[in-house]
Amino acid sequence: MDLWFLYSIIGGVVLKKKTISFIGLAVTALLLSLMPVQTTAAANNDVIFTIRDSSFLTLTSSKYQDLVQHKLDSANVAVKDSFVPGLTVWQFSNSYSGYWSLPSEDPWGIGFANKIYEVGPNLFLSVKQTLQIPVGKITRDGLGVYSGSSALDNTPWQIAWFSKYTATVQNDGPVAIWQSPAYQTPVQWVNPGESYNINQAYFSYDSGLWFDIGANQWIPAFYLNGNLGNASVNSWS
Repeated sequence: MDLWFLYSIIGGVVLKKKTISFIGLAVTALLLSLMPVQTTAAANNDVIFTIRDSSFLTLTSSKYQDLVQHKLDSANVAVKDSFVPGLTVWQFSNSYSGYWSLPSEDPWGIGFANKIYEVGPNLFLSVKQTLQIPVGKITRDGLGVYSGSSALDNTPWQIAWFSKYTATVQNDGPVAIWQSPAYQTPVQWVNPGESYNINQAYFSYDSGLWFDIGANQWIPAFYLNGNLGNASVNSWS
C-alpha cells in the first residue's frame, strides 16, 4: 500500500509556495520507505484535507494487525515523527470508527477521536486533524452549521449559516478571487493577511482544493495559510 498525498498543479507546473513543507514531507516519506501513487481515484471517492499543520498517527504493530482484521475499535495512537502540512489533500484506503485515544503530546488533537483515516501502511490522520469532502462536488459538510440567530439582538429570528473556520490569505501580493472553483472569471482581489470565513469547499483533481469565502467567491487553498482559524461565534454568512 502506498502513501496517497495529492498536491495542486496549475498549468503543468508545480506551485512553489509551500516548497519547504513539501520537501519536508518528501523526506519523511522517503525515510518511511513509502512511494507516492498516482492520483487515479474515481471522481466519486471522498478525500480528506488537513485543517492545520500536524503529524501522522500510528499504532503498534500488533494493534495495527488487529485493526486491519477488524478486531479493534479502540486503542491509544502515537504521533509519528513526521510533518503533514495544513490544507493538503489525501486519499485514504480505509476509515475506522471507534474510540481512538490521542496522545497528550499531540498539539493537534489531545483527547480522543471517533474516526481515523488510513493514508498509508499504519499511518493515520484523525477527524481532529482533517475534514472529509467529496471529489468534484461543492460541499458545506463539516465547515459549519445552520442555526437560529440570537434572540437578544432585536432582529427577527431566522436560520443562518454559521461558519466554523476562517482562512487567512498568505502570499507575496494580492490574490485573485474567482466566480467559481476554477481559474475562469476573477471577481476581485484580496490582500495578504486578510481573513475570511469559509462557507464551502471544493476539490477536484484538475483544479485542486478551493474555498468559498462569501457569496460564491472562491480562492484556491494554495494561497492560504495552512492553519485554519476558528470563526467567531457571532460571525454569520
